Amino acid sequence: MSSFSRMLLVYDETLEAQAALKRCSQLSLALSAHVDVVSVVDSITANATCAGMLSDLACSSMEAHAQHALDVAVAHLVNLGVTAHGFIKFGRTVDVVPLHVAAFHADIVVIGHRVQSGFARWWGGRPVHLDLAERLRGAAIVAVTAPLS
Repeated sequence: MSSFSRMLLVYDETLEAQAALKRCSQLSLALSAHVDVVSVVDSITANATCAGMLSDLACSSMEAHAQHALDVAVAHLVNLGVTAHGFIKFGRTVDVVPLHVAAFHADIVVIGHRVQSGFARWWGGRPVHLDLAERLRGAAIVAVTAPLS
């Protein structure tokens, strides 16, 4: 087994996350690595976006979407013969991923990245993988963009 034996995939079913899932499956097969898939329910940011008026129904819907995304990713990996487990985490991605990496001792973190331009770049803030690069120690980060159509 290689020194890269544990991978963490951050998955939310976006096109970028689907590209990250594909890359993660290739890497995990090549490295014989175990994969943990994390789907994050970020009700903190969602609540701030809607001025603190996020309903219980909206939170439940976010959790159901995260569970569905998680099930899809884990099933895809298992069908390819990869040992994979899924976890739903609650909070901001930049906060919960380092905690899971520390507990799981992940060697590689695979995350989707959406290239933004103009106003979206200013409004959306820093990409998550940049914040993760500052917080993670000893883990490689693979940021995957969606292929151009």
